[in-house]
Amino acid sequence: MSGWRVWKLLAIVVGCVAVAACNSEKLPRLSRVSGTVTLDGQPVPEASVVFEGAQPGEPTSLGKTDATGKYELYYSRGHKGTTVGEHVVLISSYQGPTDENPEPKKETIPAKYNAKTEEKRTVKRGTNKIDFELKSGGEIIQPDQLPETKGKKKGK
Repeated sequence: MSGWRVWKLLAIVVGCVAVAACNSEKLPRLSRVSGTVTLDGQPVPEASVVFEGAQPGEPTSLGKTDATGKYELYYSRGHKGTTVGEHVVLISSYQGPTDENPEPKKETIPAKYNAKTEEKRTVKRGTNKIDFELKSGGEIIQPDQLPETKGKKKGK
């Protein structure tokens, strides 16, 4: 009977470890990323900063600037940073309608930083400070003007 109890206890312990491992999020090695976003030398408040996955199929990391233009990236809830490697970066001031603000906040940042982004940044292991000194000028695209609506116009 004592041998049976040992096996039963071992099975319970292994089962608990397996369940805990399955429920925990599998995270890659993350590097911290923070910095400041400015447009023509002025801080950009409430902008979204998106680092697309460095490898195909890898999730994006997101950040939001504060009133002084500072941001910090989050890989997922409670996990700061992003993966190591070269990332395509999108920076946007557009904010869709919410319960508090039914009118969307229009995009004010040129498309070369979001809808037609040209920005790429390399994240290294450890802590990274990556600032963005954006320049005004050029096309500004509102989300409802994105190319996906072109297919609908052809049928008219």
